Amino acid sequence: MTKINILFFSLVGLLLSACAGVKTFPSTVRAGDTVVVAAGWKHHFAANNITVTITPSVGVPVVYSPGSPAIRGVINLYPDPVSSIIVSQQISQDLTNSAQVYAQLVSSNFTGNDKDWWQTTVYVDLPATLPVGTANIEISNPQGEVASSDVLVVDGVGSPEDFEAELSGPLTQNQLASLARVNSYEVNFSGSVVPYAIQVKLQHTSVFAHVVNPRGDIKNVAWRDNAGVADIIITPAKLQALSNLDEFKIYVVADQGFQIPDSLSILSIEAFDINGNPIPGINATLDYRKGVNWIG
Repeated sequence: MTKINILFFSLVGLLLSACAGVKTFPSTVRAGDTVVVAAGWKHHFAANNITVTITPSVGVPVVYSPGSPAIRGVINLYPDPVSSIIVSQQISQDLTNSAQVYAQLVSSNFTGNDKDWWQTTVYVDLPATLPVGTANIEISNPQGEVASSDVLVVDGVGSPEDFEAELSGPLTQNQLASLARVNSYEVNFSGSVVPYAIQVKLQHTSVFAHVVNPRGDIKNVAWRDNAGVADIIITPAKLQALSNLDEFKIYVVADQGFQIPDSLSILSIEAFDINGNPIPGINATLDYRKGVNWIG
């Protein structure tokens, strides 16, 4: 198993305890090395909108502004969709010991009814001049999201991680950026009842839109994009209504990644019961999220 595989396994494993990491990966480094902060379930973390503050054991804190080259990347890691924690929650049966308990910890502590789980990871090159001792790394953004981890700095001269891969050699910055989220909209639904199906039409100013279903095992998403309107129909994956409206959540991205807010709007929304009867009072909201390709 390569070093990258071991790292990813460890970071995704933090989902089992439903939390961010209190220590970096690795937890002991030299000044100048690269560390990874498991930041938890963050919705607006991106390399160009987070500020990283490194407070050494002694001396003045070092601050990396958004877009600093020392912030190597922000990548969301997902659990295996066929893992026990995911499947056990859906079928209400433990396929491994206590899998439903671990799933409930994630839901109750962080995600609520949202079953779109991930672990946000931030890759940071430490300053070459950090003194020996425990340093704290705090990451924040304008939306008020914060993550913090400690790292033990030991004697020696470190260097940034090149993320050596089995076939491609060291990963380039472009390769790391390709794993990060682009500008997008999260589409959420609300109302007093849970319908069987929802049809929503979204108008956009881009050349095209692309709709993403984060949980294809739970729901079907059929859509087409024509003349600036994305027509989307969401139904359960099996002949049974979804548990709650949070499970209807989808994402929308577009050419150039929606580089400006307010480039997507709700044209219409309709909801139906299992017999096709209209259900009133279902609403949709759009949450614009800056990604790796945000400009401005």
